Amino acid sequence: MNLKYLGDALDHWKGSLFEYLANAGVLRDFAVDPMASDLPEWTKADYALFARLLRINEAQLVRHQVTLRNRFEYFNEITHKGDLFLDPDTGIATGSVHTVEQYIRPQEVGFLLGEPANRLLGIYQHVRAQRVSARVDDCLDKLKEEIGGFGWCSYESGTVAMIFLSRRVDRTNEVAAALKGLLGSHAERRIRFGERGR
Repeated sequence: MNLKYLGDALDHWKGSLFEYLANAGVLRDFAVDPMASDLPEWTKADYALFARLLRINEAQLVRHQVTLRNRFEYFNEITHKGDLFLDPDTGIATGSVHTVEQYIRPQEVGFLLGEPANRLLGIYQHVRAQRVSARVDDCLDKLKEEIGGFGWCSYESGTVAMIFLSRRVDRTNEVAAALKGLLGSHAERRIRFGERGR
């Protein structure tokens, strides 16, 4: 998340999605890491707005002392053990990237899925110049190559996706079932799920 995008329509979409999944009992001990690519610029008011838009309490936000330039230290600051949403500017890196602060790397996803084993991890994915489903598939293929097996569910729109991952496929199947219940006959165009690398 970068402050120049804070408050856009996608934040409302994220918030309504998390509110629905929380009310459906899918999210457990849920926290959010903004993955602020411009961390030194964030103020108390910015964090408060971000929490409001995502329909969570400020106490559910993961705060950092180090920036995303210090990758090892940054991810070691995440001590929360429950379900977690990550909001990188762009999403999952599938190759070399110019500005690493805008992405999460597959190895970092693997680290966060390692403990606890039943964690549900949500990752925002922005898409440019390709179909959203193709970009999500690229991300899933790279994750399988780098971190091994996992369950997944994606909620896809025209330019973005929310990707849910877990080492336990029952967790991502829960997400898929809840979203299918919400969208009904429209779910077929929006919701995909399955397993990779098992």
